[in-house]
Order: sequence, then C-alpha cells, then structure tokens
Amino acid sequence: MSVDRTFEVYKILVEEVREARRARRDLANVFTTMNLGGVGALGFLASPTAGQSLGLLAWACVALVLVCLVWRISNAYYSALLAAKYTLIYEIEEAIGLDYLQREWKLLPRGALVKFFSLERLMPILFVVGYIIFLAYQVPPDMAAGIVHDAVARVDALVAAFTRR
Repeated sequence: MSVDRTFEVYKILVEEVREARRARRDLANVFTTMNLGGVGALGFLASPTAGQSLGLLAWACVALVLVCLVWRISNAYYSALLAAKYTLIYEIEEAIGLDYLQREWKLLPRGALVKFFSLERLMPILFVVGYIIFLAYQVPPDMAAGIVHDAVARVDALVAAFTRR
C-alpha cells in the first residue's frame, strides 16, 4: 500500500476512534439519565402517597440493575472496539514512521487503580450498590428471608424450564 493511501486509512481510523469515543460518551449520558430518572421513580414509589408497594419497588430495582448491566456491557464493548482500532492505528504509525498517538498513550498515568476505578467503569456498579441498599432499607427484616427464598425458587424454576428444552 502506498504511503498516501496508508495515511488516508490512518486518518479514517483516527476519525472512527473519535466517533466511537463520542458514541460511548453519549451512551453513558443516556444511561446516567435513565438511572437518575429511576432513582427519582424509586423515591416516588417509596413515598407514603404512592402506596409503598414492595413488589413494585423490587421490580423497579431489578429493572434498574439490568439497565446497569447493559451499561457495563456497553462499556466493555466500546473498550474492546477502541483497543482494536488503536492497535490498527499503531501498526499504521509504525509503517509510515509516525508515533504521535503511541507516545500520547505512553505518557498517560498507569496503574491498576486508575484503570479499575475509572468513573466510566464505576458508575454502573455504584448505582447497583445504591439500588441494593435502597431495597434492603425498604424491606422489613422479617420479610427479607422469605423474599430471598422466593426469588431463589423462581430463578431455579426458570433455569429448570430452560434446561428441559
């Protein structure tokens, strides 16, 4: 491949990285908004004027936890997508004698704590923890064991139904 054509592919990949990062940021904003709306809905459902239906609160919490799971999976997808694109960009940089993106990446701070505790990865987990604490606070202690037992029985029944097929 000629240097001009290689450089054109390089520019396209850099633009695709920028678009993927923008899409990931926009998706994070959507999930954050959904969760904040969910927190407001939980607050309303838990109020005395709403009737305080424990079943409805539980289902709302489960739905919001599933939203957080999708959020986390989406984060992982975009991380993998960007890693693949950067790998291609680095290969092209080596082929044409550039290393600007590689040098920028190497200058960023390193360490497991920075990577693990990035806000992007932490937000869905924080919301899930908040939903669990909220639900635990709303459930009377004498009902908690029965609810957990019932939930486990329902999950077992679902698993059994799917394994019979």
